[in-house]
Amino acid sequence: MIASFQAALVDHLKATGLNVKEYFGEFDRPEQAKVFKTFLPGVMVDFVEAKPDELYRENVTFSLYIAHVTYSAQEQLRSETNVSLLDYIFGIRKALMRVSVGGSDPINVVKYKKIFDAAKDSAYLNVYLMTITTTLYNQTVNEEIA
Repeated sequence: MIASFQAALVDHLKATGLNVKEYFGEFDRPEQAKVFKTFLPGVMVDFVEAKPDELYRENVTFSLYIAHVTYSAQEQLRSETNVSLLDYIFGIRKALMRVSVGGSDPINVVKYKKIFDAAKDSAYLNVYLMTITTTLYNQTVNEEIA
């Protein structure tokens, strides 16, 4: 149930034209993050928790890591990239607000916040964390009980 929702979420975001992949700890240590230029700006999807509610329903939380890098020491270009990332985040939010994917209830965007920004050499990295929640339903419970 959770895995199929995650796959549907990734597919939905990709269908809106976003660069999307699963999160594998890339920002566990943001100062050492390795992000491919061809992926940026990008969204990484990470399952956080599930709270079972009845036999057939689970409330789930996912994190979306949103990253962009400016490969320039010019402050003006870094500022433009930061503004474009905020627009990108708004696009993600718009793509998710009250949308149902993979048999879920509508998705709720709970919050988003900057978790890292730093300049290193001639690059500037921004990382935001968006928290989303929804309720998933196990469609096979009735078949299993019968």
